[in-house]
Amino acid sequence: MKLKNMMMQKDMIQRLVRYKNALQKFKSLGLTRVFSDNLGEAAGTSAALVRKDISLAGLTVGNKRGGYPIDALLQGLDALLGTDTQQRVILVGCGKIGTALMHYPGFSSESIQIVAGFDNKPDRLDPDAAIPILPVSQLPAFVQAHGIQVAILAVPESAAAAVFDQLAAAGIQGVLNFSPVQLKPAPALVVQNINIALEIENLFTCIRFNQR
Repeated sequence: MKLKNMMMQKDMIQRLVRYKNALQKFKSLGLTRVFSDNLGEAAGTSAALVRKDISLAGLTVGNKRGGYPIDALLQGLDALLGTDTQQRVILVGCGKIGTALMHYPGFSSESIQIVAGFDNKPDRLDPDAAIPILPVSQLPAFVQAHGIQVAILAVPESAAAAVFDQLAAAGIQGVLNFSPVQLKPAPALVVQNINIALEIENLFTCIRFNQR
């Protein structure tokens, strides 16, 4: 499924993912239809923007007056976002954060599977584990052999830039970066930076401003 006459923008993708999560919650409550104002409120946006996104995404189900059938909209979003098929990713950096991510149970519900971890420390390597942990030197061959497009990066700051270059050279197209350094997108490589400390600091800043 393709967007109508436009490239899908990052902020729109993020909203579509929020719509999907909200729809799943509505469905778990036994609802079969939802209106744009309900979906907008649940996703933190406006009803008008919900309708616009659904239209631009080519999801021609339901209407403003009668609402949207939840199952049909979920099916369309799954096809559009690629979550109707198993999405395989690798993880580089199997320390505390990496290990926690490897065992995070929420990935399976979103059809995401971490198929391998990579690390340079010999005591972390375990090629026979349920999720094998392999040396970083094997990363390029693994990516090519398994058609991996996305990697999670959870290495120390000192190693982030070098490992990022290795991922780009191996053909990785998307990186979710948990390392404490801001990585910039490269040609044909999308980066999502997740700086946990910065996000917490932002929360404290917002609280301080709200208390004035």
